[in-house]
Amino acid sequence: MPDEISMITAFDKVYPPLLTQIHKPPAQLYYRGDISLLTKQNLLAVVGSRKISMYSRQAMQKLLPPCIRAGVIIVSGMAYGVDSVAHRTCVELGAPTIAVLGCGIDDASLYPRGNKTLAQEILRGGGLIISEYAPGTPAYIGQFPARNRIIAGLCRATLIVQAAKRSGSLITARLTMESNREVLAIPGPITDPACEGTNILIRDGATPILESTDILSLFELEETKQEDLHYEQLREDLQIIVAVLSASPLYIDDIALASNTSVAEASAALLELEMIGAVSNMGGMKYTRSA
Repeated sequence: MPDEISMITAFDKVYPPLLTQIHKPPAQLYYRGDISLLTKQNLLAVVGSRKISMYSRQAMQKLLPPCIRAGVIIVSGMAYGVDSVAHRTCVELGAPTIAVLGCGIDDASLYPRGNKTLAQEILRGGGLIISEYAPGTPAYIGQFPARNRIIAGLCRATLIVQAAKRSGSLITARLTMESNREVLAIPGPITDPACEGTNILIRDGATPILESTDILSLFELEETKQEDLHYEQLREDLQIIVAVLSASPLYIDDIALASNTSVAEASAALLELEMIGAVSNMGGMKYTRSA
């Protein structure tokens, strides 16, 4: 994995000012990647369930790309689920992202192990991986709440995507409020226990996020106009997928059949196309070609 491990302390100029304002700021941060990201103004924490629902995935795909393109830098914990989707969205858009770990940041200690490739992609994309734990420190359950205080402490606001009534994401929300930062939440179906925590946060005063502009206004940013898509410039495998789509929703199995590919390959291509605005996910595994 690229980039050597370095360390900063609370006395270094690049130590993030917002982090000094939290309870028990870390005395040191070990890092790999672009440490200057910590001093940027538009940092947004994005956290949520490790078992992400299709609803939450679609909500993130709608809300995050316009914010990322406008200059918001996503901070998350590189866990499975919501964290991974947040980081992956940045990677797909060619934007930097910051991952805060609850373990050492050396190759042998990275957790979860299944996200080692994601960590590589974060670093190759100009991102940053940090931890208060020394290289060689394995993941331990008690370290993750402490990690969450850093995620919240780095950012002006924290977006809770999907959280049950009892979850680590709600701990992060509480830490955010204790640091006098903004708590944002994506509303979820009231019949879904996985969204009960986020809905309670909104009831108790968190800002509901329905559009990307709800986030952008907080950072005093405006949505950047996307350049017109030139489909002929897409990779050949993506062009094939786009060619079978139209304005009428098409089920993913039919897309795979028409493009002579597997459902898994079609799903990966559709996600990439959705990130760049070439296709729209209509829900229920149905997709249309964007106008």
